[in-house]
Amino acid sequence: MSTPTQSASTESTSSSGAASGSGTHHKPIGIKETITSLLIAFMLAFIFRGFVIEGFQIPTGSMAPTLLGKNIRFESPHNGYDWTTGPHDRNGANGPPLSVQGATKPMQVTDPMTGLDQGETNRKLSSGDRVFVLKYLPILHEAERWDVVVFKNPGTHENYIKRLVGLPGEQIAIVDGDVFARPFVEGKTALTGWDAWAQDDWAVARKSERVQRAMLQDISDSRYAPVSGDPGYRSPWNGEGSGWEGVRSGSSYVFTGSGDARLVWNGSRPLTDRNAYNQVHKDFSLWVSPDDRILRGHRPFWTADLALSADIKIGDAGVVAMPVVKARGYEFRAVVDTSAGSGRVEMRTAAIEGGDVDWDGGDATEAGAWEVLDSGEFSDRSGGDVVGVEFWHIDQSLWLFVDGELVAGGAQDGGYSMSPVQRASAATGMSDEELESFEADQVGENGWRKRPGVLSRAELFKKPSVEWEFSGGEFTLHNVRVRRDISYMNMAGRATRGGHPEFFPTLSDEEYFMCGDNSARSEDSRLWKEGEIVPWVSDLIDDRAGMVHKDLVVGKAFVVYWPSLLKDGVVPAPDLGRVRWIW
Repeated sequence: MSTPTQSASTESTSSSGAASGSGTHHKPIGIKETITSLLIAFMLAFIFRGFVIEGFQIPTGSMAPTLLGKNIRFESPHNGYDWTTGPHDRNGANGPPLSVQGATKPMQVTDPMTGLDQGETNRKLSSGDRVFVLKYLPILHEAERWDVVVFKNPGTHENYIKRLVGLPGEQIAIVDGDVFARPFVEGKTALTGWDAWAQDDWAVARKSERVQRAMLQDISDSRYAPVSGDPGYRSPWNGEGSGWEGVRSGSSYVFTGSGDARLVWNGSRPLTDRNAYNQVHKDFSLWVSPDDRILRGHRPFWTADLALSADIKIGDAGVVAMPVVKARGYEFRAVVDTSAGSGRVEMRTAAIEGGDVDWDGGDATEAGAWEVLDSGEFSDRSGGDVVGVEFWHIDQSLWLFVDGELVAGGAQDGGYSMSPVQRASAATGMSDEELESFEADQVGENGWRKRPGVLSRAELFKKPSVEWEFSGGEFTLHNVRVRRDISYMNMAGRATRGGHPEFFPTLSDEEYFMCGDNSARSEDSRLWKEGEIVPWVSDLIDDRAGMVHKDLVVGKAFVVYWPSLLKDGVVPAPDLGRVRWIW
């Protein structure tokens, strides 16, 4: 921007050369200079907005809880836990949400940490998060997998925001909630079929630690046990072994016995992909099981991509702590020896029980030997110390953190391999032949199958379980927490693009594949239908449904600069505590 012009100062001197006086004269700013300055400022602003950074507001909850659309914020009276849901009351069945929610009848919501119900009335609806988007400039940076991206929807040409999961030149398969990818080679790579999914060139798409932490969602946290005892509350954990205190209703779990002990998930809160944001009607429950025979509407799916964590206060003697995830025909665990300062991640085949089939064709009935994937060291701990242990089983890899530092495993060192077919077999307990024979119909009208297939049948997936095993002396557990990864399951009751071996995408060198973090309530690449692309986009850019051409991509959302307002008080206030980077 130009600045006001200023005349040069004049100086008069005496005959002796000493300064006798000086003065400065300011030329008045004219209309011409003002208009010129404003024009330059507007030009710079438009150039900056067009080519560098632009602001957007999130309209819907398809990216919740990562990014919030219009929402209602709740706080549990039982423990102070706060969460958001989408709008409950609308003007008509499919009309816009009302500015005041629960005005005609109370909204029935459930505290996600305790399962205790509460009724709310006359809650003001908050607008969505506002984000800044960094435009993609080929000379500076390109789109990467797991970016949160703003793009033009090919079917409406409206701005959409999703997470980029498929890159140009790839084939994408979505099995048991995870994304698999492989490079496509014209004339060599199969386009459809279970045989295509069985090939060994597929790799699960893993996330970096920073992205993964941003995508974890709460299932349970012992900090939010009810402050006052409530007869309706049931802890999700059972303590096995004599000497446990506080497990039933406390926020900390104390073990005063000796020898081995176990803390076992009791199933009162199912380990599913349900999202608390979707509590928009009274019949929605976070506690429903996928195999509930009377369940109507969308069934949740079991999820085995889980993160377990706890802060362990050590007694007089050292403790060996072992968080365990049992899923997909395997047992996965970390072993943390606080006295030795050592940790490792390992896995083994689980014992096959009645009706289950070993995914790789084996006929063993007993658990296999433990296989160590990676190990590491940390500073040893003694009596009275507190050590934070965090164990992830996510994206076919194991991670072990001690006090926030990666000790063993990771995306590469802790990884194990399965093809999409092996993963489907492991998740369902069905053999390869059983998977194929389950499919009956061919592709139906407009490319959609008449029957959705095995990967859409939530009740066919095997239930996971988690637990903690301990040996040594006394200890106290604080902040016992279970979280889950984003799970891109088939929630539509029909074959979704990428979710069936006869219906998975092959991306061109200029196409991307997008999914929403709120998988169950996201209209994204998995669901867009043939024949619904805007005509001029179809004619000039790309006519393939489900794909987002690079010319439709705006840029990467990188910061929430203005979160949705807090409207509990008399005057709406910005929730500055939620200003954050987007990963």
